[in-house]
Amino acid sequence: MTEKSSKRLGSRWLMVVLGVLALCGHAYAESALPTVDVSRLESLPLLDRAEYWVADRDSTLVDAEKASYRPLDAGAINQGISDRAYWVRVRLSNTGKTPKDWVLVHETSYLDHIEVYYREAGGTDFRHQSLSDRVPFAERPVDYRKLSFEHITLGQSHTDLYLKAYYQKADSVSLQFTLYDESAFERMVREENLLFGGYYGILLVLTLIALIVGTVLRRTSVYTYALFLAATGFQWLLLNGYGFQYLWPERVYWHNEGFHISYLLFSLLACEFSKAFLRTAERFPSTHRLLQGLQLVALGGIGLRWLGFYVPILHLAFGMLTLIALVIPAISWRAWRQGVRYARWYVFAWSIYSVSLILSLASAYLNLVPWGMQSLTLLQLGSLLEAVLLTVAMSERLLSVEAERRKAVELANKDPLTGLGNRRQLQKQYESFCEQFTRDRVPVFLIMIDLDHFKVVNDIYGHDAGDQVLREVARLLRAHCRTSDVCIRYGGEEFALLLRAEGVDSVWHIAERIRREFAQHPTVYLDQRIEHTLSSGITSVLEGDRILSVNQMMKYADKALYQGKAAGRNCSIIYRDDPVEPDLRTSDGPHLTS
Repeated sequence: MTEKSSKRLGSRWLMVVLGVLALCGHAYAESALPTVDVSRLESLPLLDRAEYWVADRDSTLVDAEKASYRPLDAGAINQGISDRAYWVRVRLSNTGKTPKDWVLVHETSYLDHIEVYYREAGGTDFRHQSLSDRVPFAERPVDYRKLSFEHITLGQSHTDLYLKAYYQKADSVSLQFTLYDESAFERMVREENLLFGGYYGILLVLTLIALIVGTVLRRTSVYTYALFLAATGFQWLLLNGYGFQYLWPERVYWHNEGFHISYLLFSLLACEFSKAFLRTAERFPSTHRLLQGLQLVALGGIGLRWLGFYVPILHLAFGMLTLIALVIPAISWRAWRQGVRYARWYVFAWSIYSVSLILSLASAYLNLVPWGMQSLTLLQLGSLLEAVLLTVAMSERLLSVEAERRKAVELANKDPLTGLGNRRQLQKQYESFCEQFTRDRVPVFLIMIDLDHFKVVNDIYGHDAGDQVLREVARLLRAHCRTSDVCIRYGGEEFALLLRAEGVDSVWHIAERIRREFAQHPTVYLDQRIEHTLSSGITSVLEGDRILSVNQMMKYADKALYQGKAAGRNCSIIYRDDPVEPDLRTSDGPHLTS
């Protein structure tokens, strides 16, 4: 063999060796991708089944193929706030004989971009599909609220995937991707729609109830609560992606730029509702000023975000949510400790929500939490429980306010010494009696009572003893009154009893029983027996065609009472319109006067 032919043979062998090495290198590169079998796929997260690489946003597939990857384990799922690109690679192997339809879904609805590079077995070039949150919703290849990629892997084959995920502006990064069989994906979407529909339905019902109650009761705090619920719903429409999918599919800017505005708006209304609900201006002036300060910061942040500021407002929004999660439960706990009973529900509501909120903020903001944004599910469940508990709290508060109002009205209509009603209550109940009389025509009468020589009792025994006598009269009147009767202290030693009866004689007998019992049972005060008597004037108020005003009935009862005093006191006199000869009996029959 010549030297020349020997050289040719050597070069040929070298080419063969290099070719074999290239093929081996190519086979090794292919086998280097972590592999997932999708032949029996239902749903499968890529956690612990894929690899990732962190790069610049302008990195290319060529760069990604040469890069050194790390396992996509639990510690790598949350990457915190970042504007870098994250590459994820995996081989999807179909060991079955039939083609496999699968869908790849990212965890959040607010990821801006996913560049999908995919290559079938035996292929040399990657195909590419761009998924973006920065285009109208109708341009998505999969009609779903999250960015998704749909593909078919043939039987006895595989598909290599390189995914480039990144934000146009820095935001919280999650590398949680999930694979679904096509039928499993469709079933998951139906179940999600049912669950989220229930969530938004409950929130809408609570909001409408709050608006109706606020309108009926004219309570500003209830309107504020309705606005707070609406802000909660709006925030979750953004976070869940349903707003972009169904309500504003063309509003690309608002879907991408509205998140931090919604967070700040939520914080602002949470402060406003807490101020109104807990009445911080009255109970905690310094805390009230703190909440006002937080509201001003939130308003300023919203304004700056509209002007185009991004990164500072991102941090401000997360900071505001953290402060809200810490401050409001502390304020409500303080109010509860100070005896505000309905604040207990506020404590429970905000404690539940705050814990889930802080966990979600930690997931979004830090890369130390070993899970993805699954805490958002916990947060949304917490927001629903919060809304229900806040509705309970608002209901209890309204009942408490109503009870306080009724108590105030009762005190305003009550004589503090005797516990009987006063003139204001007589006027109010008179109107009620008029309405009843119009319906059933049952007569109404007035008994006016005056204590005989009461000034003498005060002069001899003292005013404390006189007060005890007045209380004894009140006890006696209550004992002889029905629940439908109105018994008041008219003033000084005068009392009035407004009641319904069939006739004036039965009313006179009631007045006589009260008179006799009062005369027969002296008041004992400090071992002193205080003898006393009273006189009564009686008039019909509503009877047949007779309808007296309050002033007229008091005037006629006073006339009868004056006649009784002129006749010697300790008697009951009936006022008559027609002059008659007075009956001089004091206990066996009625006195009549004109």
